[in-house]
Amino acid sequence: METSFLTNSILVKATMVNDYVFLFGVAVWTILALSGIWFWKRTHIGKMGFVFTLVSFLPFSFLCYQSYETEDRFVYKLKLDTTEGTIQFGDSDVPDIELPIEEFHTYQVRSESESKKDGIRYTDTIYIHHKSGLLLPVATVSVKRDKDNQEGFSRYSLLSREFKKFFRILPLPVETETGKPFQELLIKPELPKEKNPGPKLKNKALISLKESEMHSLKKVGAPPFPIEWKHQIISANWYFSFSLLAIGHLGMLLFIFNFLENRNHIMYYGILILLFGYLSFGSQYYFWILPKSKTVYKIEAVENGFRYYSIQDRGDKFDQNHGVGEIKRLEGEWFPNREKIVFLELPKKSLHFQSKLAYEKAMALADSLESDSPDLKQSFRLTKEVYDSSEWVLWDLSDLPMEVAVRFFLVLSHSLD
Repeated sequence: METSFLTNSILVKATMVNDYVFLFGVAVWTILALSGIWFWKRTHIGKMGFVFTLVSFLPFSFLCYQSYETEDRFVYKLKLDTTEGTIQFGDSDVPDIELPIEEFHTYQVRSESESKKDGIRYTDTIYIHHKSGLLLPVATVSVKRDKDNQEGFSRYSLLSREFKKFFRILPLPVETETGKPFQELLIKPELPKEKNPGPKLKNKALISLKESEMHSLKKVGAPPFPIEWKHQIISANWYFSFSLLAIGHLGMLLFIFNFLENRNHIMYYGILILLFGYLSFGSQYYFWILPKSKTVYKIEAVENGFRYYSIQDRGDKFDQNHGVGEIKRLEGEWFPNREKIVFLELPKKSLHFQSKLAYEKAMALADSLESDSPDLKQSFRLTKEVYDSSEWVLWDLSDLPMEVAVRFFLVLSHSLD
């Protein structure tokens, strides 16, 4: 995540992989694909070696090139402009969402730690907290504590320097994930006395809207229903599939080479390898990639709620329950419920539904673990209570443009008192 601080604005750009990595991948896989020329010229394997490297590694080069061409369409961008008094964000060609800065009341810090052999890596992600409960990621700070050099280590010095830049442009209170004041910062924001932050709004995630609240949705534009989108096969699935296919090619190479050399005892190993590779690739493609590539998701608005469907195109195949052509499955439904809450995880675009009781227990558990001297008995008890009260439901909106997903979330987050 790249965060740039200008005079009156903050620019955020988050990508999963740098474009140069894809270009490097194109070059590496192309070199491997052409390396079979050496086998052709220098070994008695001959042309088979060149065919093997070409068909095994060239698809990976194409995947890297395709990712390089399409990555810019899936970049999370955010612009905080105090001159205009707005925050704009999005990740696609759909018009960005624009929200007034006044509707953002705090920063929130979520901390993670990862133990390594030579120390501990601490990662803090900074979010801007909207009154609807929406959290927009704006920066990530990472620092490592080495086991061999612990003198002078300051856990939050780098995070404090980062917040100093934020406070210069937009001073807001800083809270932990549980909503408590974040006390570890070395500096504090200088908040205007006449503009004290108001009380935090509870995120009840009810569908019914007050007439007076409709103007907020009109600003960002409520999404037209039904919302439809196609499932996208990510590159990781293709990498795994082509790896299985390359194993099959290797088995084919061993089989042909040993057959020509009359090495029957090794030839059978080639047959086993090629069967494993090709059958695994066929199963992966037939049972996962092909069905998903023909799957469309839909969110329909019904009376006082929404239903979430997956629709799979089966071509000319006949289905006894749904007729010819498609299978429609109900993936989830949401109706007004004051005992539930909803939040949208960005930039992954996962929509979570959870009971209020489970949320309160989870926050109590987090408070217990964050304390200076955590009570292990209480933590174990709270863990059991969180498990017993859990009613977690997840709607995967990752293939939707962020702007559409957020607009749908804002419809859910408006509620009656």
